[in-house]
Amino acid sequence: MSDKTNSTTANLATQKAVLPLRSLQLIGTFTSENARRAFLRHADRKIATVSIGDKLRQGTVIAIDEGAVILNTATGTHTLRIPAPPQPRAAA
Repeated sequence: MSDKTNSTTANLATQKAVLPLRSLQLIGTFTSENARRAFLRHADRKIATVSIGDKLRQGTVIAIDEGAVILNTATGTHTLRIPAPPQPRAAA
């Protein structure tokens, strides 16, 4: 595992209004041959580390892939993805 923050994460961490504050958001994923984990930010701004099989208020984590988490919810499956970095504004 690297101690260096990837450029997408570093960019998003310093942008205002990139992550909606009122919903569960995927912050990052860590996948290896032996483990798959994800970092989720809850609406109350607390960060949780989750693994496959963990139960959340929003559903059960059924899959973790690089940049995505799939939850089994009461209404079906829901995929959380790391938000794309904001695009630069075009010059006027």
